[in-house]
Amino acid sequence: MNQDLTPLLEVARRYLDIDHAPFYMPGHKRGQGIDREFTTLMGETVFRLDLPELPELEAAVTEAELLAAEAYGSDRAWFLTNGSTCGLQAMLLATCRQGDKVLIGRNCHKAAIAGLVLNGATPIYLPTDYLPEFDLDLGVSPATLELFLQNHPDAKVVMLVSPNYFGVCGEIEKLVAIAHAFNIPLLVDAAHGAHLGFHPDLPISALQAGADLVVQSTHKVAGSLTQSSILHLQGNLIAQEDVDRALQILRSSSPNLLLLISLDVARRQMAVNGKKLLAETLKLAEEARSRLNQIPDLRTFSQVEVPSLDSTRLTVMVDRMGITGFEADVCLHSQLDVMAEMPTLNQLVFILSLGNTQSDIERLIHGFRQLNEEKGKRKKEKGKINYELRITNCQARLTPREAYLAESDRLPLHQAIGRISAESLCPYPPGIPLVCIGEEITIEVVEMLQCILRSGGIINGASDDSLKTIRVVK
Repeated sequence: MNQDLTPLLEVARRYLDIDHAPFYMPGHKRGQGIDREFTTLMGETVFRLDLPELPELEAAVTEAELLAAEAYGSDRAWFLTNGSTCGLQAMLLATCRQGDKVLIGRNCHKAAIAGLVLNGATPIYLPTDYLPEFDLDLGVSPATLELFLQNHPDAKVVMLVSPNYFGVCGEIEKLVAIAHAFNIPLLVDAAHGAHLGFHPDLPISALQAGADLVVQSTHKVAGSLTQSSILHLQGNLIAQEDVDRALQILRSSSPNLLLLISLDVARRQMAVNGKKLLAETLKLAEEARSRLNQIPDLRTFSQVEVPSLDSTRLTVMVDRMGITGFEADVCLHSQLDVMAEMPTLNQLVFILSLGNTQSDIERLIHGFRQLNEEKGKRKKEKGKINYELRITNCQARLTPREAYLAESDRLPLHQAIGRISAESLCPYPPGIPLVCIGEEITIEVVEMLQCILRSGGIINGASDDSLKTIRVVK
């Protein structure tokens, strides 16, 4: 296929020439009813293209999805306008039923846990490896997956994360081979990996590794609009009609045309110019990493320390500065105009992509130099910060669906220790639950949640924002 083509962009151009009386949705009628102040801010074109599924669109979407499948190397691709959340839940709904066992990495996103609430499957959580030096989750190892498959031969499916928020891809080829040796499909949350496979210096993508179902948030690291993603299928272990059926339930019946167009042009950009654009991104990332390592008390890591690392993801360790990542984040964005993607207790994570420039790198380096001068002196008073944000003892007592449907009480946090959580609580980002719905609440979890709040972090999923209480199963 000709990857220079953009069928949805061509349809959009034709739609701009439409001049008729619009007696269809949306209510603003191609921008005529939009608030004038909003139109002045956004321009008229964006509203003229906020259209329903008019004639010609269905054929254009089909062609665009075929182009995406070829570009990314899958057998079938589906455009999603309600994010990778929809893709994760569709993967689970398409492959297992209530009571089926799912081997799932304990570093999974909360959206996957919500998928288990929907389908009623039983999660068998896979522990992940850990690198203490960088407080870094390394994902599920091949040895762990093989052991759990041997212990649970009746498992229906495996779901893993690759790459994770820090850019760690893990040994994805080995993991796929192990799952397939047991004739079990491997589903991959590759929300952060839509650019992998388009440059030889990056790790291979989950699709290149042979994974069966893969969801990618094209908006996270490629050029589409926020909330747009692509779900990919390959191989013969999962039927396309089962995925179609799941998406009929989960996917919006009113897809946003602007999001669909953005997916189409983002695919073209990666397929045609991805290698060139990513080469520049990798160059900027390497420069940033090298210059940051020269600033006292700062550390980064690369593919030398973490072989499966996506080098466009830059993690800066601030633990030796005597401040937390949350404190560093506030100072950088409020005083120095540098905005990280994610702070943790020990780190700041920065995403470099095709949209970053040399000017961004200069501001990043300047920001950390200023931060080091202003805040670094505190290390003499406080010493090295040494937190590990890691779950080591999770006990699933009910399935997520059972816990969601059960009657629940609200208890003070410390009184809830030993009880079953009726909600999933996670620092956000990255959206990985410290306690999943259906798991036992431990003293370890309570202490970590309180530590994150004290340090300025955000806990997502709590019905009580203050986290003084938590909802537990009766």
